[in-house]
Amino acid sequence: MQLTARKAQPWVSILLIGLLLVHPFVTARIGAFLFVLASLGALSLSITRRDRILRIYFFMASALLLWSVFWNVQEGAHRIFVYLLCTATYFLFIIIVINDLLRSTEVTKNEIFALINCYLIAGTVFSFIYELSYFLDPASLSFQTGSIGNHSVFLYFSFSTITTLGYGDIVPVAPFLRHVAVLEAIFGQFYIAIVVAFILSRYIQHRSAPPQA
Repeated sequence: MQLTARKAQPWVSILLIGLLLVHPFVTARIGAFLFVLASLGALSLSITRRDRILRIYFFMASALLLWSVFWNVQEGAHRIFVYLLCTATYFLFIIIVINDLLRSTEVTKNEIFALINCYLIAGTVFSFIYELSYFLDPASLSFQTGSIGNHSVFLYFSFSTITTLGYGDIVPVAPFLRHVAVLEAIFGQFYIAIVVAFILSRYIQHRSAPPQA
């Protein structure tokens, strides 16, 4: 059974790209709030009405989000809670979308947008891991600038890693984060070389196939 709504992926792309553009200009707390909204919005747009389990998860995550907004605790505890919720939701999104992509018998432009969404979300998930690790151990990452603004710094490092650019201005110091960075770089290469190549080849075959009488 297909779990994702086929025509929703372009809207999810707009949502995610818009968030990445706006995020550097807001505070850390508002940025965390926007990321949770984006994760819930992506899941809400993507899942079909027939899947009750994912619908239940969506409503539970929404309730937890509203609770976290009015949760009067320290900023650190609130940030950990929100980012864990984001990570779980985004990871679930990646699983269901890739599962549908590999099992789909027909590849259209919606599947191409789904590929883009999974790549953007994967980079976002790793950025949460980097920031949580930095929050728990500030010595786990080394910054040339010496100052941290908001989550956009970790987004920058994550997407530099997943694309294997590696400018060198942010360096993982802790052994755990070094392994995470290696895994992200491997994922980025394998995703392009295997998943994207596989789906694009099927898309080209679908476009070049003669119409059925």
